[in-house]
Amino acid sequence: MKRIYEPWNIGTMKLKNHTFMAPMSLGYESQDGCINEKMEAFWLTRAKNEVGCIIMDATSVDPKVPYLGNTLCFRDQSSIERFKTFTDKIHETGCKIIPQITHPGPESISSFFGIPPMAPSVYLNSMAQKTRELKKEELPGIIHQYATASKQAKEAGFDGIELHCAHAYMLLGSFLSPLRNKRTDEYGGSLLNRARLLFEVIDAIKKECGQDFPIILRMSGSERDPQGNTLEDMKRLIPYLEEHGIDCFEISGGTQYERCNKIIPCHSESEFTNLFEAREIKKIAKVPVITVGKILDPQLMADVIERNEIDGVVLGRSLLADEAFVKKAMKEQYDERVVVLDV
Repeated sequence: MKRIYEPWNIGTMKLKNHTFMAPMSLGYESQDGCINEKMEAFWLTRAKNEVGCIIMDATSVDPKVPYLGNTLCFRDQSSIERFKTFTDKIHETGCKIIPQITHPGPESISSFFGIPPMAPSVYLNSMAQKTRELKKEELPGIIHQYATASKQAKEAGFDGIELHCAHAYMLLGSFLSPLRNKRTDEYGGSLLNRARLLFEVIDAIKKECGQDFPIILRMSGSERDPQGNTLEDMKRLIPYLEEHGIDCFEISGGTQYERCNKIIPCHSESEFTNLFEAREIKKIAKVPVITVGKILDPQLMADVIERNEIDGVVLGRSLLADEAFVKKAMKEQYDERVVVLDV
């Protein structure tokens, strides 16, 4: 059997294969932030069709700070128990599941309720709404929210978390990027200063959840903007992130405003949009590296893992178009025929 379909580990998380379902806002979210029947059926169907790990939608660390209207979140013990019922069903299929933990920050729709979205600096967000600069004394409370939400995810039966820090987007991504972060205190300026909040969040999560609770970090391998973070910047950060406890890197690319075509690759973009950056980061990383971005060809995704160029593939539109994409790809190697998928 090809390596892509063999069991492996991310930290203490044991996966049945090297395929992931990408976190995507489905529009199915409930008003109370919990899993409903429609969302459960959507993810459960893919879990039953051999996906190795599902990465859930953006899950806000603060129920009062929504991302896109109805946003997943852990509100109270009752909601944790409802999530636990869901994760139990996913685990019965042999699939793992993790939430994408984030603070929407500048991307919150809070301004529609008269609350300016918070950010590292003042600028216009993706909805042309003015952000407010966070005060340094507010940051410990936000760090605590990240740790609490991660602990709640653990209590709800999730196998780890994904921490969103990509695309110069949301709170951690905007702090990391020189495109957004214009601060003059110890959380701005140099690369390591811009990464300070990220480091402190990781430390708090590990302290709250234990060193054996896996964290996958979603990051832009390059923001692909002359004024943004480069591949060399990200490579420089890798040893620091590993030292703080990151168990796996998911490599995306681009920025939400300036280079969104690298996040959701269009027809003009090549397949495996972020593979180059992922390969380069894997050369220096001591933990697994997975990547996302227009991965459509089952043979190609198997080949790059077979050659040890990366460790896993994160599938978006492939699994939106075909719930059985992974199962068909597995079957293809035995049938020795090409499965044509309309994606």
